[in-house]
Amino acid sequence: MKALEQRLRWLFYHLGRFITKYPLVFIAIPLLITAVLFTGVFVSFTKETDVEILYGPEGTQSLKNRVTIDELYSDVVNDNMLPRHRTEVGIWGQVIITPYNGNDVLNVPVMEDVLKLHDIIIETSINYDGVEYRYADLCLTWENRCPEIDILSALHYDPTEVENINLTYPLLYKSNGEKIFIGMQLGGVTLNEAGIVTQSSAMMLTYNLRFNTNDEQLLGRIWEKEFLNVVSDFQSNEISIYPSASSSFSAELDKSSAITLDLIAIVGVIVISFSIVCLSVSDWVRTKPLLACSGVVAASLALGSTFGLLSYAGLPYSNVAGAVPFLILGIGVDDMFIMVSAWRQTDPYQSTETRIRESLRESAMSVTITTVTDIVAFGIGCISPFYSIRILCTYSAIAVFFTYVYMITFFAAFMVLTGYREEQNRHAITIQKVVPKELSPSKAYSIFCAGGSSESLYESDEKQPISHDTHAQNPSDSALMIFFRKYYGPFLTTKISAIVVVVLYFVYLAVTIWGVIHLEEGLDLKTAAADDSYLHAYYEVEESYFRVYGPDMMVVVTEELDYFHPDVQTEIETVMTELEDSKYFFDSSLSVSWLREYLRFLNLLGIKSPSKQVFFQILQKQFLKIPVYRQFIPDIIFDTANKSIISSRFYVTGKELDTSAKQRDMFLKIRRVLSKSTLDLITYHAIAPWLLEQYISIRQNTLLTLFIGVLSMFIIALLLIPHPLCALLVTCAVVSVILGVFGFMSIWNIPLDSITMIGMVLGLGFSVDYTAHIAYAFTVAPATTRRQRSIFALYSLGTPILQGAVSSILGVCVLYGVPSYIYHTFFELMLLVVSIGTLHGIVFLPVFLMLLVPIKKNAEAKENKNVTGGVHSEVGLVYEEQHHETTQICANEIKQIRENSRSDSKISQQIGYGSLG
Repeated sequence: MKALEQRLRWLFYHLGRFITKYPLVFIAIPLLITAVLFTGVFVSFTKETDVEILYGPEGTQSLKNRVTIDELYSDVVNDNMLPRHRTEVGIWGQVIITPYNGNDVLNVPVMEDVLKLHDIIIETSINYDGVEYRYADLCLTWENRCPEIDILSALHYDPTEVENINLTYPLLYKSNGEKIFIGMQLGGVTLNEAGIVTQSSAMMLTYNLRFNTNDEQLLGRIWEKEFLNVVSDFQSNEISIYPSASSSFSAELDKSSAITLDLIAIVGVIVISFSIVCLSVSDWVRTKPLLACSGVVAASLALGSTFGLLSYAGLPYSNVAGAVPFLILGIGVDDMFIMVSAWRQTDPYQSTETRIRESLRESAMSVTITTVTDIVAFGIGCISPFYSIRILCTYSAIAVFFTYVYMITFFAAFMVLTGYREEQNRHAITIQKVVPKELSPSKAYSIFCAGGSSESLYESDEKQPISHDTHAQNPSDSALMIFFRKYYGPFLTTKISAIVVVVLYFVYLAVTIWGVIHLEEGLDLKTAAADDSYLHAYYEVEESYFRVYGPDMMVVVTEELDYFHPDVQTEIETVMTELEDSKYFFDSSLSVSWLREYLRFLNLLGIKSPSKQVFFQILQKQFLKIPVYRQFIPDIIFDTANKSIISSRFYVTGKELDTSAKQRDMFLKIRRVLSKSTLDLITYHAIAPWLLEQYISIRQNTLLTLFIGVLSMFIIALLLIPHPLCALLVTCAVVSVILGVFGFMSIWNIPLDSITMIGMVLGLGFSVDYTAHIAYAFTVAPATTRRQRSIFALYSLGTPILQGAVSSILGVCVLYGVPSYIYHTFFELMLLVVSIGTLHGIVFLPVFLMLLVPIKKNAEAKENKNVTGGVHSEVGLVYEEQHHETTQICANEIKQIRENSRSDSKISQQIGYGSLG
C-alpha cells in the first residue's frame, strides 16, 4: 500500500516538472483532443427513448416468455384479435371522462357530450401519401370489424338510454348470453342491493389500432398524435377529459427530461462564480479568479471529449444521461479545490516549479482516490440490468476519467501560469505588475490593485524562516482553513463533543434503518410524468377510479397436452382455482378459460368423458363456430393436422392492485403457483411487463450491486490508504452513507426504482470521496497524537470537502426547476448523498478515527493538556516537518532551481507575461 502511494506521489512530483517547463503544451493537448473527439457528436450521435428498453431490466423472464408466446401464436395476427390476445403494448388512444358537475357520468347531458366526443374520435382522419385514413381504417379488428365500445353499445349509442337501462357491473350480459367485462370502462361505481349500477364517477373509452407491419405502426403513431390533439381541443360544459396514448409516457418523459444548453450555461456561471469566491483572497496578486475559470473549463472539456468519444463508440444518449454535465462540473471543481488547497499549503517563498511539484505530489492521492472510486462506482453501475443506468454510468465514468486527466494537465498548467504571475507580482485580472498594499500610493489602489509581497522572493538563496509561534499560519491559508485549524477541529475533538457526536451517529443510524425498512419500491408512472402535463392528470384520475380491476394475467400452456384427459383438465383447473382463491385475483366469474366453457358445453350435450376424436371434432366443428365462443379461437393453437393442441392460454383478472408492492406480490404469486404445476406453464402481461419485472428485480439488483460496490470500495481503500483500520472505517462510512440515502429517500417519499438506483451509485462514489480524503490525511498527518491527527486532517482537507460539497449541489440545483421526475429525483439524491457524505467526512469520521485508530502509546502520552496551545503548537510543527521533508526529498532539484531562479523570467516571457507591465 505504501509502495503504491509513494510511487504515485513520485510520478505526480515529476509530472509537475514537465508541466512547469511546457505549460502551453499541456493546455493545447486537451484542447486538441476535445476538438477531435467532439466531432463524434455531429457524426454519430444517437438517442434512445424507448421506455421499455431504458427502464425495464434486461434478460427477464417476461421477455423470454414473450418470445415463446410470439413463436407459438405467430399465426394470430392483430387484424383478428381482441386486446387481451396481444403480447405487445400495441398502439392505442384512451380517454377518461368525468362529469364536470356532480359525480355521475350516467346522465343524459353528460352522455350526450360523451357520444359527441366518441363520434369526433372515430371520424378523426389523417392524410398520408395523399390517402386519408380514419379510425375504421386503422383499428384493431375482430372478425373484420372494429370492436364496439361495450358500454356505449349497451346504451345503443343513445344518451337517453341511461334512464332506462339496468347495468350490471363488472359483468354486462348481452341478449345472446355473452358476458362482457366493463370493469375497465366504468369507474367509481355505486351499486344497489340488486347489483345494478346507480352511479359511476368516471368512464374510460379505448381505441386500439393495428400494429403488425411497419406501415401500420407509422400510420398508428400519426393517428395517435391527431387523437391527442382532437381530444384536447374538445370543448364541453358537462365533462372533463383526460387523454392518454400508447406513446404518451415515452413522449412526455422525453419532453420533460430535455436538457437545454441554457441550463448548462446557467450552471456553468453558478459554478464559476462559486469557484471564484472560494479561490479569492483580499490580495489582488494571490487571488485566483482566472484559475477558477480554468478549472470549470477543464471539466467542460472532459464533457466534450466524453460525449464525442461515446458517440463514435455507438452508445446512445438518453435523457437520464442529461444529468452528467451537472454532475461532472461538480466533480471537476472538487478536484480543483483539492489541488488549490495543496498549493496553499506549500511554502510561498519557493519557486513556482517547486510549489507545483509539491502541490501535485500532495494532492496525488486525494485526487486519485476521488477518481478511482468514482470510476469504480460508475463501473459497477455499468453492470446494472437497467439500460438507463448503464448509459448514465458509462457516460459518467468516462467523463470522470477525462476530468482527472485534464485536471492534472490542463488545470495544472494554468496553476503554473498563476504561479509565474504571482512571482512577478502581477494583478490577477489585468496581469499588470502591481505593488504590495504597504507600498500602495492611494486607498483606491490598495482596494482594487495592490497585492503580493514587497520582497524579491528569488533574489536570495536563503529560505525564509517559518514561525514557531503557536498561532502561526501559512500566508496562503484561506479563512476556512484557519477556521478548521483554530476553531472547528479543536472543538470537535474534545471529549464532550466526541460523546455528543457518537450519540448523534447512533440516532442517525436508527432513523435511517427505520427509513430503509419502510422504503417503497417500483416506478410510479404518475410521478414520472411532469406535474403540469396532461399525462400526469390522466394518471391521477386513473389511479382514483380504475385500480380495482386488472391487469389480466395470461396463463399459457407451452407443451402439447391431451386436453380430453381428465387428469390434464384437473391440473389446469387446480392452477386456475388456486390463483382465483388468492387475494390477488378475482374469482372465476372474471377469468377467461376456453376449457371451462367447452366442458360446460359438452355437459349441455350430455357428453361426460369424450374420446380424443370426439373432443376435437366437437371443439373444432361446433364449439368454435358459435359466435359467443369464437373469441377463444386465438387462444388455442392446433398442430398442422388439427388433431392435437400444442398450446393454449387462459386469463385471470388482478384484484385491487393499487400499489407497486401489491403488483409485485401478485406477479410473484402467479409465478410460484405456475412453477408448482406438473405442466409447462408461463405467465405474461402485455401492458408494461417491464414495469412488473422492475418491481420484482429492483430489490435483488440493488442488494447485489451494493455488495459488489462495498467490496470494491474496501479493496480500493486498502490499496490507497496506508492503514487497514482506516480503510475499514472508510468502508463502514460508505455503507452508513448509502443506508442514510435510502433511509431518507423513504422519509421524502422517494421510491426505489430504476431511476433512484442512481442514488446508490452516487452514494458509493461520493461517500468514499468525502471519507477517504479525511482518513488518508489522518494516516499521513505529521502529528504525534490521534486528536492532533484528526485536527490536521480537517485543516488539510476539510475546506476542499466543504467547497466540493457546495459546488456539487450548485452544479445540480437548476435541475430542480426542470419539470421532470428524473431530474427532480436526481437533485434530491445528490442533495442527500452530498449532505450525508459531508456529515460523515467532517463530523462522524474524524471523531471515530480519533477514538478507534491506535498510534504509539508514547506519542499519545505527549499530548498537551492545554487544548488551544497544544493544537497550535502542533500545527506549527506540522509546517516545519512538511518543509523539512520537502527539503530532504527535493534538495538537489531545489538547489538547481534556485541557482537558475532568474531563468523563470525567461520562461515567463515565453508564455506571454514578459511583454506585459
